[in-house]
Amino acid sequence: MLRQKLPAAVLFGAALLAGCAQTGQILPTALTVAAEPAAEWRPFSADSPWNTKIPEDARIDPNSDVLVADLGVGGALYVNMPDWSVMVEYFDSTQAPLRSVRPLYAGHYGPGFAPNERVPLPFDALPEGATPAQSNYFTLVDPVRNLAWDTRQLGKTPEGDWFAGFGAVVDLSGTGVSKPWMQAERSDLSAGARPSGVPLIAGLIRVDEVKAGRIDHALAFAYPIAQTGKFLPPASTALSAADAESARHIGLPMGARIQLDPDYDLDNTLLSPAAKVIAKALQEYGAILVDEAGATVLYAESGPEQLAEWNGVLAPGDLQTLFTPEFMALHFRVIDTGKPLPGQPTLIK
Repeated sequence: MLRQKLPAAVLFGAALLAGCAQTGQILPTALTVAAEPAAEWRPFSADSPWNTKIPEDARIDPNSDVLVADLGVGGALYVNMPDWSVMVEYFDSTQAPLRSVRPLYAGHYGPGFAPNERVPLPFDALPEGATPAQSNYFTLVDPVRNLAWDTRQLGKTPEGDWFAGFGAVVDLSGTGVSKPWMQAERSDLSAGARPSGVPLIAGLIRVDEVKAGRIDHALAFAYPIAQTGKFLPPASTALSAADAESARHIGLPMGARIQLDPDYDLDNTLLSPAAKVIAKALQEYGAILVDEAGATVLYAESGPEQLAEWNGVLAPGDLQTLFTPEFMALHFRVIDTGKPLPGQPTLIK
């Protein structure tokens, strides 16, 4: 499963959330402005790369064999839930109070989260007892207005003041692709909660679609040796390296798309029904690299309501019996989607 080292600010935020329970405040026990997406709801436009099937005549990256051989460096394919995935809350943003969210890092915030702006945020948005591993990526989604409020390291002080390591308002009726950082008015406007700049709901495996028996969009994935300093749309930023020694010049860049061999016979496998639905999406739409992880993983929506619904439907290890490192090296391929773009220059020496 994905494991990340969290900045001290996240641990500080977790302590503040715990401290909230010691202040004597009476907190609501439910998200009082909750909402449910319609049965056929799908984020992003029909022409979004997230909602576009891979054509039969798609070009294959000339280095595909070498690149897919490394997919299994993180072990068999795993579905992140509940930890290190995306906590999702669906809500009616028109009924939620507007609040300021203080940036944890000076000058680092996305569109709609500037210090002088206010965002719809119920007091009880974060579930009580949520750990940093569960709430590091958190998004509030209004499926009626097709808007999402993506955050990383969201937290609250005992006094009820909100803060985040990053926040951005996302238009879910658009393509879900931001301008590359070098074309934006300010580079943070192309950033997202993930290092790829990709919206948090993009590529999530959702409970309702698995129960319906079909996923009609590309999936999001991560693995341990993503290339730094380069990206491909639909990513809008690159994974950065902490220093020159940790920079990687090989591997897949953020935004790269992989595909399970569309001719592979899924019917005659021992995959669970939910795993077959996911595997079919990997054949038709593929998976797009959105993050770096300590394992090779996909992401399932992991809010409290969804986790309860996943019980008996999908387990984190359901794909592992088939999607071993050896299988992925033989039956995946990398789609050629163009020449990678350079990441934002850093002061690494």
